[in-house]
Amino acid sequence: MTEKFKKISDTFFTVLGIVVAGGGILFVVFIENPVRYFFYALFLVIVTNFKSFRNFRNDFKKVVSNSLIATGVVYLALITLLSLSPFLKILEFKWSHPDWKPVNAQMIQPFTSWDNGYKRKGNSYVTVDYEYQFNGTTYKNSELEALYRYYPFWNGKKSQELVNEFSKSVSEKIQKKDYLILTHPHHPEKSKLFLSADLFYFQGSLFYDAVTGLVGFILIFLGIIGAIFLWSLKKKHK
Repeated sequence: MTEKFKKISDTFFTVLGIVVAGGGILFVVFIENPVRYFFYALFLVIVTNFKSFRNFRNDFKKVVSNSLIATGVVYLALITLLSLSPFLKILEFKWSHPDWKPVNAQMIQPFTSWDNGYKRKGNSYVTVDYEYQFNGTTYKNSELEALYRYYPFWNGKKSQELVNEFSKSVSEKIQKKDYLILTHPHHPEKSKLFLSADLFYFQGSLFYDAVTGLVGFILIFLGIIGAIFLWSLKKKHK
């Protein structure tokens, strides 16, 4: 009875793990990022590992598993790179949407907000409402979460101060016209706003968020180890 229960529980948690992992992958590939990024990674893996596919019939499982792992690594590297560089993200969008045309903003209004993070300080982000003209017609659109700025948990400032600082930097970008609006010429109601054209924007990337989160975890771990060491040392002296 115990062995049967263990077998059922093992099967349940295995299936649950697969479902959770699959759901996470689907979210990242199809919702969090444009799906074309995944196809870029898949294409690069196929082109660079074309010779290995000759063994597809002889060793199906190995070829598929190696290809999936390689695709995952390339995909993560790609989205990390695009997250770090708004300039490269603009180039990619122009390349994948060659018929989209730049337009000037008639009105642009940013709305900065704050999002609390898990075991860290959080992040500020901005949503932008804007108007533009195309062939004499005015169109309105919004770019949700157009730009982020992440903060580690050791940042001592209050969230409102950080939002105000971020809001000021966003206003400066808008005043300098350091943004780009592209629209579809055949469907001008469709548009895309890039609020930053910086070559490198470290603090606004998920990579920065992950690195500072990891550093925070290491600091906490070292703090616990140090506290235990001091406590044991103090106990010995007594």
